[in-house]
Amino acid sequence: MSGPYVRWSQTVRKPGLVEILSSHPVELPALGDGTNIADARPGIRLIVRPLGDSPFYDTIDITSTAAIAMLEGYLRSGTHVGKALSWISRGSGRYRRDTIILTPVRP
Repeated sequence: MSGPYVRWSQTVRKPGLVEILSSHPVELPALGDGTNIADARPGIRLIVRPLGDSPFYDTIDITSTAAIAMLEGYLRSGTHVGKALSWISRGSGRYRRDTIILTPVRP
């Protein structure tokens, strides 16, 4: 991952599974700008715990309007907390299509 942020756009390239512990709004610099907040984009930071053999991330930052729209109802109601979030991505660039699945965490 580039810089101090674990970005959705890079995380989603490989399938994964995490438990969502919390979330909050953030302002993120453009990809490649390091920590320059002058050009910040609004986003959502998910505080997560990896499940299964997923790579370790403690946060995932999302600026993708499509991904935020898929999660919006859950984020607004708070029902995303404690759920397992898995993802699959197909295609690349502007043709990339992400699929987000929220399920109960299995013991």
